[in-house]
Amino acid sequence: MPFRTAKTQIWQYDIQVRGRRLRGSTGTDDYEEAKAIEAEVRAQARNSQAERGACTLSQAFGTYHVDICQHQPSAATSASQAKAILKHISGKTRLDGLTNADLMKMVNRMRSSCSNGTVNRRLQYMGRACRHMAKFYDAALPDLNFKAPEVKEAQERIRELSQDEQRRLFEKLPADLHAPVTFCLMTGCRISTMAGLLWRDVGETEIIFRLKGGTTMTFPISREMRAFLTSLPKSNVIEARRFVFTRIDKQTKERTCIVPKGGVFNAEFRQAVAEAGIPDFRFHDLRHTFATRMLRQTRNLKLVSQLLGHKDINTTARYAHVLVDDMRAALDDFSPVSGGDPQNFPQSVDASL
Repeated sequence: MPFRTAKTQIWQYDIQVRGRRLRGSTGTDDYEEAKAIEAEVRAQARNSQAERGACTLSQAFGTYHVDICQHQPSAATSASQAKAILKHISGKTRLDGLTNADLMKMVNRMRSSCSNGTVNRRLQYMGRACRHMAKFYDAALPDLNFKAPEVKEAQERIRELSQDEQRRLFEKLPADLHAPVTFCLMTGCRISTMAGLLWRDVGETEIIFRLKGGTTMTFPISREMRAFLTSLPKSNVIEARRFVFTRIDKQTKERTCIVPKGGVFNAEFRQAVAEAGIPDFRFHDLRHTFATRMLRQTRNLKLVSQLLGHKDINTTARYAHVLVDDMRAALDDFSPVSGGDPQNFPQSVDASL
């Protein structure tokens, strides 16, 4: 019978037909319709003589969601990416029938309604799902180049919170939001990592951060952070008690889990930013603030890259403007020519004028 997880309203199917396991999304939130779709899938599987390794795009997305995505904080985002792709390529399309031209057509259609970054994330998700089916379920997959159709993204801006802006922000933030915002300033972690952090991942000297893509990283616990963590209040609600960071539900007055995307937490943060008069500032900019402050303090790009969990140091290099500012300041205070204070050079007069 169709089933669905706690993070999606779309019904899934997971059935066995003549030794073949078929998993996928029905694409609907109507239970009766989902049952009919599951029955159709079962009937088609029984009547077909499809060779081993045959798999549709819908089955690939459904299987990948059950195996990987549903266990990640970004499960809802992954589900929406799959749904968006299926608007442009039929879910009945077999993986072994996909072509690079199909990918290019899909990208060109998507660009008319969403940003280049969103298009690339969807394309990357599709590639991961298809490769997952080929690796673990022997699905036949042609030689597709998921990288080639990616479109150029606008360079991400770097927005650092000044100390004055930080003071004003905390003056407007609700008291129960102080701890999670402080933690993101202390670690540079993303909102999903902070919201999903469990007490079991906090050790004596290290914290295990669960990152996007299902990977993890180890973050050291400083003396300041140890004192901060021991001061945090814990929820008396069983399902929320295992989380490090919680917020106060205004209705029940109990501490509840933080929803990383949308929801009350984000609304209250945006309201505080607006009331504090801080222009062009988003929650993710707390991560930028951590990176620029740490790079300014340590002047060690590799160290900051490790603290941010970047796989490629070139990703961290966008913060290198901090080092350039430091070098400019050093040159302003010292003259390599005289070995002392910078010299004043008089304006030259061209005798020919």
